[in-house]
Amino acid sequence: MSNDELEHEDISAASALETDIPYRKLNRLAELEAYNKHHYRPTNYQHKWWARRLGSVFRTLNIAALSPPDTTADEIWERVTEACDFDDAVVFDPFMGGGTTGQEATRVGAKFVGSDLNPVAWFITRMGLAPQTSMLETYFRQVMNRSRDEIRPYYRTRCPSCGDEAGAQFYLWVSLDEADDQTVREYDTLVVDHDRDGGATVVCPACHELSGVDTPETAACSACGHSFDATREDVRVPVDTPNAVFNGGERPAYEPYAVKYHCKDCDENGFRGFGEFDVERLEAARERFEELEESLPLPEQRIPKGGEKTRDLHNRNYTEWTHLFNSRQLLALGTLLDNITAVDDALARHYLTLTFSATLEFNNMFCSYKGADPRGPGAVRHIFSHHAYVHPGEPLENNPLGTKGRQSGTFRYLYEYRLKKSLDYQHNPVERVLNDDGTVKEKKSIAGEQIGGRPADSVSELLDGDKTHFLNCGDSAALPFADELAGEVDAVITDPPYYDSVQYSELADFFYVWQKQSLERDFPEIFSRDSVVSDAEAVGNRTREKSLDDYRRLLQNVFESAFDLLTEDGPLAFTFHHKQPEAWGAVLEAIDGAGFRVVTTYPVRGENRLSVHINGQRAVLLDSVLVCRKDHKKPEGSWDDIYDAIEEVARERLRSFHESDDDDLSRLDASVVVYGTCMTEYSKFETVTGDDGDDVSERDAMERIQPLIDELNESEFE
Repeated sequence: MSNDELEHEDISAASALETDIPYRKLNRLAELEAYNKHHYRPTNYQHKWWARRLGSVFRTLNIAALSPPDTTADEIWERVTEACDFDDAVVFDPFMGGGTTGQEATRVGAKFVGSDLNPVAWFITRMGLAPQTSMLETYFRQVMNRSRDEIRPYYRTRCPSCGDEAGAQFYLWVSLDEADDQTVREYDTLVVDHDRDGGATVVCPACHELSGVDTPETAACSACGHSFDATREDVRVPVDTPNAVFNGGERPAYEPYAVKYHCKDCDENGFRGFGEFDVERLEAARERFEELEESLPLPEQRIPKGGEKTRDLHNRNYTEWTHLFNSRQLLALGTLLDNITAVDDALARHYLTLTFSATLEFNNMFCSYKGADPRGPGAVRHIFSHHAYVHPGEPLENNPLGTKGRQSGTFRYLYEYRLKKSLDYQHNPVERVLNDDGTVKEKKSIAGEQIGGRPADSVSELLDGDKTHFLNCGDSAALPFADELAGEVDAVITDPPYYDSVQYSELADFFYVWQKQSLERDFPEIFSRDSVVSDAEAVGNRTREKSLDDYRRLLQNVFESAFDLLTEDGPLAFTFHHKQPEAWGAVLEAIDGAGFRVVTTYPVRGENRLSVHINGQRAVLLDSVLVCRKDHKKPEGSWDDIYDAIEEVARERLRSFHESDDDDLSRLDASVVVYGTCMTEYSKFETVTGDDGDDVSERDAMERIQPLIDELNESEFE
């Protein structure tokens, strides 16, 4: 939308974000970042947070929101790869989640105020913006040395080459079923691991031994000579006596059948069958755990009932959070956390707690083995590869300390390759400079910028001094510092929940119950409760009877709070997408109800099309960036005129995408463009009237543009 159009609507642009941003160039950069998020923004990936938006997008939004309206899109694009300093500007994020807005705001010199209802989000953001400590490495080594002595003996196996003890990198388990009074293993496939030369390691369905074969389609067991096709799927194999069993009874049962080993003496890595020595080590761990269970810092909370995601756990009788781990894992993780909580330096202890919490994601019995592609990064598919608790057919039990430096999902690996890289990036941020064809020309250090580093104890300390940020854990609709911050915020930039797409609190509880063991003593007000699930969370959740109207109401309450904090001309900008028109309608109702109007929207890349949680599904890759301003008096409008305007703008924007290199839009992505355009055009008017003389509500408008979406899809995608 141009300046002339904005002025015609009696609301002059106050920032470059309202006039134009380089969204087509930004989409090229965002697509690259979506494939390599941990390389582009290491600070965003110290710890899991769901549906985290891209740093390059939010850097651009911060720069544009704080730049004057006569700044061109080309100038904004140049500033993305240059040092920026918006000294004394204040940015607020009421749904700060994993902290992307705060990291990008403090990088460009703005003061950041963040708030989130979820303690896990608060802690992740806190540590992403925290100062560094020179003692961190010392304390890490102490924790590793103490933990290794106590944990290592239970993660040992036998090297099949030399017969000596070797480190166990991870174990593969298989589900068991009872059929016709017989125990049956249920394999997804008999291929354990593919070799780069086309061969494979396979498990024999007759004797259960592992063999290396040249062609898995015509495998022959080296132990018993049985011939079989190892590539067939969903294989059920009878077993006389299981090696050992995890769970059983009311919960699904599993048996270990393979070990990935690393022998330092032979300098060998490979797979071997789970043998007698491995059974003995597992049993020794169980006995040791029973001795120490009462003294270890383990979560005691039960999994809350009535959740949309946690009901899948209850349906299989997982009723306590410790049920997601076997006894060896609980022994190892409890020992590791016990040694972390003994660290004297509070900041170092918090960093190590963050890394421990990240380790949980890769060390539980809901992890699985990637395995099929030898070129794949890491072996462990973590528990939250989907935004749910997906019940695994073949769990992977990782070694939480690992046997070598670059073993995925271990405490050591996450410290060395997540936390330390993040801390380096915090003080030495870089940006990718693109060629005209969208490829990376260079990685450019941005001298003079850094992320966070100087936390304030209060909003007044932040506003009056040289601190970089202040964080609140609580309901953003009822901020305790609202009066202090009223009229002081130059921009609200956020990423609210996408209605019912992600149940943040039900997933975050998995981490929270462990974090509580270490953090409650330091933050008793934040980590005192048993669960982070809250009725104030702005999500739709059918099993908890939280409707679309509840979502609209909770979202509007937060937007109303943001309204009071903003300067008169400050923008509210946020990202959104959803498959359902009613969700878009509810968001527009929340915007209108809070006293804002949508002045423009931009389609930007939000997802990597190959992400596990969306790959192969009808997923949306694009977000709509909604730019809103405090409302002014507006005229009445006709739905027919609005419909025509939506068609003209959306058709041109879709054509622009298809003429560019970013032409992989789906039909759902096209709907994001249309919904965003509808929000802008609808917001120009106080009331909208249809042919029948009745008012057209926000949700009605989203339903009425469905034929336009179908028509544009037919013309743009055929």
